[in-house]
Amino acid sequence: MNEALPLQDLVGLVRPQIERLNRELLQDLAPGHREMLPLVEHVGGFRGKQLRPVLTFLSGMAAQGASHGGGLGDDVLTVAKVVELLHTATLVHDDVLDGANVRRRIPTVNQMAGVEVAVLLGDYIYAKAFHMAVQLPDPTAARWLAETVRVICQGEITQVLHRFDFAWNETKYFQVIAEKTASLYAAACRLGAHYAGGNEGRQRALEEYGLELGIAFQIVDDCLDLDGDERVVGKSLGTDLSKGKITLPMLWLLQRGAADAARLRDVLGKSEAEALRRLRAEFPLEHAIAYAMEEAERRIKKAQASLTSLPPGPARDALHQLAGFVLTRRV
Repeated sequence: MNEALPLQDLVGLVRPQIERLNRELLQDLAPGHREMLPLVEHVGGFRGKQLRPVLTFLSGMAAQGASHGGGLGDDVLTVAKVVELLHTATLVHDDVLDGANVRRRIPTVNQMAGVEVAVLLGDYIYAKAFHMAVQLPDPTAARWLAETVRVICQGEITQVLHRFDFAWNETKYFQVIAEKTASLYAAACRLGAHYAGGNEGRQRALEEYGLELGIAFQIVDDCLDLDGDERVVGKSLGTDLSKGKITLPMLWLLQRGAADAARLRDVLGKSEAEALRRLRAEFPLEHAIAYAMEEAERRIKKAQASLTSLPPGPARDALHQLAGFVLTRRV
C-alpha cells in the first residue's frame, strides 16, 4: 500500500469549511447558564483529527465531482457540525464508561467535573446536535442520524453485556464495531453526498467507503490501546483490558491454546497499568497486533475499492489517501 500523506495535506481541499465549522461550533453550543461555559470550551479540546466532518465535506465534493469545496452549500456544513457534535457526545460518554482520565492529553470531563456532569453534558451535546439537524429543510439527516445513534448505543450496550465473555468471537466483534464506530463514519459520508446533490449510487458507494473505513479505524484503535504510547496517543490506554473488552488482538491470543487463554483471563480486569505490563511481557503481542492490522488493511482496501464508481478528481484522491492515513496512524 502506498505511504499515506500527512492528514494536514489531505484536509487542504476543505480547510475553509473546517475552519468555519470550528468557529461556529462554540457559538452553536453556547449554554444558557454561564457556569457551563468552561465545560463547553473544555470539550472543544477533544477535537483532534476531525475525520468525520472532513469525510462529510470530501464526500460532498466527490459526489459532485467538484475540484474544491466552494460548491458545498450551508446544509452540508450543518450536517458536518451535527456529525462532529454527535461524535463529541459519544467521546464524553465513552470516557465515563471506560473510567478514562485523559483525552487529547487533557483531563476527561468525568475526571474534571465528575460522572454526573459528564453524562449530562454528553446529553446536552446530543440534544443540541439533533436540534440543529431538525432545522434542515430536508429531514434526511435527522432521520438517518437518529437511527445511527440508536445503532451506536446498541453496539455499546452489547459490548458492555459481553465484557469478560470468553465465548466472544470475531463475527460478533466485527458486528459491534460496525455499529458503535463505523456507523457514524458511514452516515457522515452518505449524508455529505446526499446534501451535496449526489445520486443514490454515489451515496451508496460513499456509505460503503465510510463503513469499511470506520471498521478499520476501530481495529487500529483497539491495537493502539494495547501497544500505543500514551504520550503519543493522548488518551488513557489499557482500558479494554481493565474493562474486559475482548478485541481482535485478544481474540487471536485466546485462540492460541488453553494455556494462553487461561493466562489472558487472569490479566483481564487488572488495573490498566498492571494489565498492560503483563500483556506486553507475557504474550506474543506483536503477532496479535500484526493479525489485527492485516484485517484493518483488508478493510481499507475494500473502502478504497468502493471509490472507483465515483468521478475522478482531487476529492476522490483525498478520500483514497485518507484511508491510508487511518491505517498508519499512531494517534
